[in-house]
Amino acid sequence: VKAFTLQLGGWSRGLEFAMSIGRIKIVRPDEMESEGLDRTELESIKRVFERLDRKNDGKIDKQEIAKQFEVLGYKPKKSTDYGTSEVEDMIWEVDDDCDGMIDWENFVQLYVRCRRDKTGCEPKRLFNLIEFMINDKDGGGTINEDEIMEVLYHRYGKEAMTRMTEEVFKHDRDGDKELDFQDFLKIVNAGMNNQHGEKEEKPTAKPTKKRIVGSTGRTR
Repeated sequence: VKAFTLQLGGWSRGLEFAMSIGRIKIVRPDEMESEGLDRTELESIKRVFERLDRKNDGKIDKQEIAKQFEVLGYKPKKSTDYGTSEVEDMIWEVDDDCDGMIDWENFVQLYVRCRRDKTGCEPKRLFNLIEFMINDKDGGGTINEDEIMEVLYHRYGKEAMTRMTEEVFKHDRDGDKELDFQDFLKIVNAGMNNQHGEKEEKPTAKPTKKRIVGSTGRTR
């Protein structure tokens, strides 16, 4: 058996070729450590994928995402400006093979792209759901203070996390330091808006005034 690794789209897929009989064994990304994600993160992502994959067919469709939103008390739009539902839009944003569903590879790749995104340009609606579910480990529909602070730190950095602390508690409607999905969306969306605003409102350097001394000795 001759084994080697093939690099595809930033991801390593382990391929073992049984040369004598032509069999190929594909090792899924969740079975190995991938660049930038440790095994703990991969296990967390896999846990969320399996919770969403209610049909256990290896893919997540619009009905399964809509059901999870229902569990979390979130009501996605039934129709958007594009004539599709909000859930369909969310899938379209990350559905690389355009089959209307999200398989494991799509799922991991969208997580990594959003996790590494420093521009704020990656579509994050589905990522928001994934990240909330990662932190909602018991499936109770809420995350605690420490977990939201960790999310803010990873997304916006230490300085922004500190600055947004008051924002976190302002959106905690019942003051129990447990945030549901709608609280979570308000916080991270506020952070994204601030992130975009900071980029658009970067102050420009003021022109330096030069002192020019004429023949009279006066400064102009």
